[in-house]
Amino acid sequence: MTSNPYSIFEKAEKKRNASKFLEAIPLYLEAKRLSSVDKELKTACYFSLGDTYRMVGDFTKAGKCYTEAHKIVTKLGDEVRAFDALVGLGLSFRAMGDFRQALESFKQCLKGYKKLKDEAGIAFTMWANAGALRIKGDLNGALKGFEEAKAMFTRLKDKSGVGYCYTGLGGASRVAGDYDASNKYYKEANKTFRSIKDTFGIAYSYCGIANSMRMKGDFKGSLVYFKNAKTNYKKIGDKVSYAYTLWGEGTALQILGKADAALKDFKEAQKLFKETKDRRGLIYCQLSIGQLEFKKRPEKGIKMLKEALEKVEQLGLGVEIRYAKQALKAAQKNPDSIPLNLA
Repeated sequence: MTSNPYSIFEKAEKKRNASKFLEAIPLYLEAKRLSSVDKELKTACYFSLGDTYRMVGDFTKAGKCYTEAHKIVTKLGDEVRAFDALVGLGLSFRAMGDFRQALESFKQCLKGYKKLKDEAGIAFTMWANAGALRIKGDLNGALKGFEEAKAMFTRLKDKSGVGYCYTGLGGASRVAGDYDASNKYYKEANKTFRSIKDTFGIAYSYCGIANSMRMKGDFKGSLVYFKNAKTNYKKIGDKVSYAYTLWGEGTALQILGKADAALKDFKEAQKLFKETKDRRGLIYCQLSIGQLEFKKRPEKGIKMLKEALEKVEQLGLGVEIRYAKQALKAAQKNPDSIPLNLA
């Protein structure tokens, strides 16, 4: 391997752009190690490492990298990149279910980008903020935010940004109960990502299409798309998205009466959510496993559902509080009810 840190960094960037995140990380670390007193290269490594760690679900390391990048650019007096680092940090908070910290970061960044008239920064932060509002349970705010960000990305001719706004709209529409709109948005996203050959985006939109089909009652059809998503996520090495795909697939299997296969998916997803410290994902798994457990051991199942409700109330996740209450009420009211098809 060459000992030229700039060549190593370029090689890492090519790997990352090809969605080969796990191959990119050691190259970035090597470039950073060799960067010595070159603050520009060191900063670039921290930013890229933050983004790459985030893509594979290692949000703690991602947050540390953005924090280090923020320290350097603040000392250099680079306001734009200081806000870029804070947005990355906010996305790391958001991914771990801490929407309050995320929204605080995004609010600060939006104010800063507007002052600097940085349109790309404003659009990206609006997209990030909309995602945090969706986790908070403010679905109207999320849908409005994604639409505004999409309009801005369209003006900027940023196809990737438009694609990720479509996925955001797809997810928020699904949770809001508009499954036809969700399916339409995810298909638009898939078309966009295919046109720009974005492997992660293609996988993400496959998972979204699968979830919208599941919510429309096409459980068998959804399994085909979940399989496509899993194949792509495995190539990328994204543990969190893979875990959510497993959970969605498990839910479809659960409704189809394939309890053993569903439990296997939920347990595997749970393990990955623990690894990546995704508290929201862990609650989804506890709700689903609790519903399965209820069929065999009602008391234990009820206990698991009550614990899930307590945890989600502590986190203040509006949508998931509703799901936990619905699951608990359904189990207590009708022991023979089928498990809920959670969005």
